Amino acid sequence: MKKLKLLTLAFALATGAAGTAAAQQPVEVQFWTWYLSPKFDAYIKDTIAAFEKQNPNIKVKWFDKQDSMVQDFISSINLGNAPDVVNLNIDEVQKAAQNGFLRAASDLTSPASLAATFYPQSLKNFTSGNKIYAYPWYGWLNQGVLLYNPELLKKAGITKTPRTMSEMRAAARTIKDKTGAYGWVPALKDPNTSSFLGYFYDEGLPIYSADGKAVFNSPSHAALLQEFVNLYKGGYIPEDVLRREAFQAATEMYAQNRVAMIIGGPQALTRVKDTNPGLYGKTQVTDPPLGKAGVQTGGSMALVVPTASKHPREAAKLAAFFTNNANQIAFSKVVPIVPTTRGAQNIKGNVNSPDPILEATARVSASGRLINPGYKAPGNSDDLYKNLNDNIEAAMLGRKSAQQALNDTVTYWNANMKK
Repeated sequence: MKKLKLLTLAFALATGAAGTAAAQQPVEVQFWTWYLSPKFDAYIKDTIAAFEKQNPNIKVKWFDKQDSMVQDFISSINLGNAPDVVNLNIDEVQKAAQNGFLRAASDLTSPASLAATFYPQSLKNFTSGNKIYAYPWYGWLNQGVLLYNPELLKKAGITKTPRTMSEMRAAARTIKDKTGAYGWVPALKDPNTSSFLGYFYDEGLPIYSADGKAVFNSPSHAALLQEFVNLYKGGYIPEDVLRREAFQAATEMYAQNRVAMIIGGPQALTRVKDTNPGLYGKTQVTDPPLGKAGVQTGGSMALVVPTASKHPREAAKLAAFFTNNANQIAFSKVVPIVPTTRGAQNIKGNVNSPDPILEATARVSASGRLINPGYKAPGNSDDLYKNLNDNIEAAMLGRKSAQQALNDTVTYWNANMKK
């Protein structure tokens, strides 16, 4: 009997030790970001290390996805091996939430905590139904600031930077006529969104009717599109902007003294600083021109937890950690992003700094409350944006009138749009 008791005790101790070892085995969460490596490897790795130090029971395996992010995410869900934390933009979060791919952040973290951490508009951007589906991360303003080459403006006889988009279009003509350089490179097509819906919104022109129908084919919409068509046909917009991403083209050409002005964020200056330090030192920064509506629009990235995550609680901890105020502000010091946290509104910067990036960053860093896409993307936005972009191209190339291009787009949208 005594021997039996000793054997029982030994078995209990052994199984108990095994249970303790199993309980102490760290949980591994898989973390996907979008276009952040290799440039921001140090920041991401340092932040992961800080998180793991605070949470020794969680290990993070990081992957940076690029062109194939969305396709890989959908495939991972279909194959049953979804990551635990994923970096998506506003449109992709909305689509993923509507398709049932995401756990609600407001189910994993208290709504009160989310409301205390993030700007109300930032949370609204990632809300579907009555639930918040993401932890807002870094953002940007489409208008942001105006960056300009003062020597080209002086050569063109322009003594005051444009304050409205109408003035911006007029300046583009003057600068090209008098200097040979382009005044500005507007985005005409973008596969992930639609630049023209943004231009319409900026001018106070409606995108949808009260019942959700597309209505951006009024004479006023067509007249605005026609202004861009006239610029393009007149040689005031680079021809290849129909084939290239406008922001990349603008920053490249600005560094070559072939573009006088850029509307956008401070990040536009990083390439200029690397490729043309002399021009970088001369670059001036001021407030951007706005449309008649007088609004700033913008976008944001976020971190989400897929429904298929095997470790949702640990994933939520990681997402909340990366997007907290301290870490977003730290990120804004590495790259001039716009934090989406309430605490960032207290950031103080020198808007009179002699360093263009520091001045531009100071102008936008505390502006996260303004990040608003302006209009809601439809559920099947990829298909609809392609249709709109194809029609915009047809108008630019003279294959359709501006009015016909918008009529055809609106007809297609209202026949195919998913809410």
